[in-house]
Amino acid sequence: MTVDELRVHLNNLINKYVTDEPARQRLLKLVEREDIPAKGILVELTPFTSGLVSEEDRRLIGEIAFYYC
Repeated sequence: MTVDELRVHLNNLINKYVTDEPARQRLLKLVEREDIPAKGILVELTPFTSGLVSEEDRRLIGEIAFYYC
């Protein structure tokens, strides 16, 4: 997974699961950073994804964690 793919996947996950607008905007700004804090973003996504994540998104989150955490 390239850094550009990471950005796309994180943006999609954030827009799909984060329902709190201020939190969504803050996380999207983190994705724009040169040094993407993937681990921190995944940690902050956890409360929004508890029990709601599709199997495809679960695999994607695991892949992000494997390569970037």
